[in-house]
Amino acid sequence: MNTVLFDLDDTLLDSFNARIRALESVFSQTKVSRIGAVEFLNSLRGSQLVESLERLAREQNIPDDLFICYRRAYWLEKPGRMRLYPGVKKMLNGLKSKGYKLGIVTNKGRCFEFEGQMVGCVNELEDVGILHLFDTIVGFEDVIDEKPHPEGINLALRNLGTKPRDALMVGDSAADIAAAQAAGCVSCRAAWGVWPWTWWRKKPPRRIMWPPRRGTLSASSMGGSDFAH
Repeated sequence: MNTVLFDLDDTLLDSFNARIRALESVFSQTKVSRIGAVEFLNSLRGSQLVESLERLAREQNIPDDLFICYRRAYWLEKPGRMRLYPGVKKMLNGLKSKGYKLGIVTNKGRCFEFEGQMVGCVNELEDVGILHLFDTIVGFEDVIDEKPHPEGINLALRNLGTKPRDALMVGDSAADIAAAQAAGCVSCRAAWGVWPWTWWRKKPPRRIMWPPRRGTLSASSMGGSDFAH
């Protein structure tokens, strides 16, 4: 194995509070009722946000484009609102020093213009100081079908010149695990973040990466004790 691919939100990046603040602002402005931002976000379980917001608008007869409202509230916030999970930066540096190729496959936008500003996860990665560690980043604008479809993972592997059997895909959601399995990679569940443990029993990952120990994630866990097989 020579390559590790990561999901971004709730795997490397702790952006849950930023997403909650954006949704709370949108729900307040557009008069969404009967569901709160936390409950809505927790209900996604890796589903596409745009489709879920479109369905919510139809159900509540809201004329506004909730996804556009959300993007405005999320992307145009001031920088500095993101943070990495404890130990993530040290883990990535350790993997890089051992020669692993690193990539990100996310359903979030990679780098695009929105209302006159360049936004995307590239900016967030730069803000938290890990952009330089990744050899490829695949976002929603790079694919037709998002996770759980394997297209994004397949593209990342082509960019890196890696065969699926030589890659590990680490993510927190059922969509990440399904995409990894469909692509033929080794699937790995990140056992931290916000999603509950119940979902993965129906589609169990090959491995589990446990939460940080003493503030770090071991780079040696690629084949060692931090993984459950």
